[in-house]
Amino acid sequence: MTLSIDATYEDGVFVPVQRPDLADHERVRLTVEPVAPPLSPLEIIQRRGRRIKGDPQLAQEIARSPEFLLEES
Repeated sequence: MTLSIDATYEDGVFVPVQRPDLADHERVRLTVEPVAPPLSPLEIIQRRGRRIKGDPQLAQEIARSPEFLLEES
């Protein structure tokens, strides 16, 4: 049986968009294929807004700051 499961990679863990039809502790092989461009720092902050502790305004200012822009390697 082959499944195609959309997921987001967060904090070192793949988080499925929907719960797959798998038993707990069932071993699987993952093949990773990007389905969308990576999120910007501002988009990450906006999506995790409730989980960030601290001043949300300061977090957005940091995300917009040019010195924190991700550069292509």
